[in-house]
Amino acid sequence: MTATSDSSRLDRLKHRQFESIAKQAQWVPLPVLLAAAFVAATVWGAVATPLVLGWIAALAVVLVARWQYSLVAARRPDVDVDKALRVMVALSFCNGLITGLGALLFFPELALDRKAMLTMLFVCTLAGAVAANAAYARAFYAYSTPMVGALAAAWLMQGNLEGAWVGGLVVLFVVIQVVFVRENERTLRESYEIRHKNERLLRLLDLERQAVVRERDRAEEANRAKSRFLASASHDLRQPLHTVSLFSAALALQKTDARTQQIGREISNAVQSLGSLLDALLDISKLDADAVRPQPSRFQLGTLLTRIASDLRPVALAKGLALELEAPEALPVETDAVLLERIVRNLLDNALKYTTVGSIRLEARRDGDRALLTVSDTGSGIPRAEHERVFEEFYQLSNPERDRSRGIGLGLAIVRRLTRLLGIELTLDSDAGRGARFTLSLPAVDARAAPAMPKASAPPEKDEIALPAGANVLVIDDEASVREGMRTLLESWGLAVRLASGIDEAIAALEEGRTQLIIADQRLRGQETGMELVRRARGVSAQVGALLISGDTAPDLHDEARRLGLVMLHKPVSERVLRQAIAEVLLEDAG
Repeated sequence: MTATSDSSRLDRLKHRQFESIAKQAQWVPLPVLLAAAFVAATVWGAVATPLVLGWIAALAVVLVARWQYSLVAARRPDVDVDKALRVMVALSFCNGLITGLGALLFFPELALDRKAMLTMLFVCTLAGAVAANAAYARAFYAYSTPMVGALAAAWLMQGNLEGAWVGGLVVLFVVIQVVFVRENERTLRESYEIRHKNERLLRLLDLERQAVVRERDRAEEANRAKSRFLASASHDLRQPLHTVSLFSAALALQKTDARTQQIGREISNAVQSLGSLLDALLDISKLDADAVRPQPSRFQLGTLLTRIASDLRPVALAKGLALELEAPEALPVETDAVLLERIVRNLLDNALKYTTVGSIRLEARRDGDRALLTVSDTGSGIPRAEHERVFEEFYQLSNPERDRSRGIGLGLAIVRRLTRLLGIELTLDSDAGRGARFTLSLPAVDARAAPAMPKASAPPEKDEIALPAGANVLVIDDEASVREGMRTLLESWGLAVRLASGIDEAIAALEEGRTQLIIADQRLRGQETGMELVRRARGVSAQVGALLISGDTAPDLHDEARRLGLVMLHKPVSERVLRQAIAEVLLEDAG
């Protein structure tokens, strides 16, 4: 390969990077200015009005300049891409500098709660910049360095321990985001290189068939290794979401003004959205890494479908749709019930998102030694040319605006992987304008061989979940922010809370008595685990209840928790799920 071809390939890669960040720059001004409006609303009345308006004006000037430059430069076929990238980096630096100056200018005039709200807004803006600059890490560095430096300095200037902690956490957060951005850019470079190599190999296919096979196997192994890494990193990815979830739930319970309550709700919604996205990404990664092991059992298919339809019927009714079910009570099958339920729920969720008028039908029937399960809808349908593509990751029909309420394009990709894993035949019958019909074919068994699945009772609403007043709870987590978030939330519920960072500290607290419930993170410091803590705790107090919270979804962990009779919750834990679990354990122990 010549130096000329290397230079040409690098130049094309730079053009692709510039096109990516230029495209992002064309829609970024609106959400950034919206965030600036929230900042203005937060500081309004406490900071001089000309100062606030001047800050917004300066920010708008930079955003408009970046937007205008990206439009003009992207349309020029002879653009100097190196210069264009330098200009975009410089404008990103100005954007970050002006944003960060807001913290330095506004903080001295704000109370602590407004400083916290302002910090959350800046951190959310920084998180959004990860996606906007994913293709070119230097642009993110230029934006984040002055912004985070100013924000951390504003907290450090408080001159107390809390300010130092928050400043440090802000710096830690941006370090984590830098890792993500570097990985995104590296992945882009790798994908570009892989595509270039594939094009070259295709031209030499007849002469280098074996070389192509080796390259393909190497690429697949690299992809599996990445998937295994992402699956094993579940805890680290979920931990910051869990922390934010706790604090946002605690914020929602405070007596604040309507605007603050709305901000808290938006934070909670964002955490739930991120949690759902993370679940889908980890599901894909675990399936690709062969980390999911089916556990076949015999059960009545009709009972399972009745429960699923009952859960989703209110969602359908809210959209003005009918959710119909036709399934015999006696239709026993043999497969993994949990994974089959995930398949059916994903298909129904897909139908609900893409059906606006009419109905959705869930049907099961026996056909010889097979059970046929069908999910059909009266939606817009899928053109036959797109039947294969709809099962690809992140591919969606009729959603160019990337409306997240319609998912991110992973539901059907997970369905295909799960059906292949379970050996279930999946077929799609659809055309544009006449709805879609997904059919699953799985083994049926003798009618006398499968017990009925128990019907799940609907969880009580939030207002129905009562907690024993003053119940003593011991929270164990190796991260101080999680401990404090949990204390804030639980104490707002009227519980008496003590904290511990590890097993020895927790056992010492248990020996003092009074503890009725342990809430422990599964992964503690060093080699310590929440399950090890529970085993030792029961040697001190056999009657103490326990909840485990984990970011790991490995099947082995679930099996061990069941053997110990423990309830396990997954990060990020919503306020309602946590409260319900606490109530169940405390009331069970009281009974």
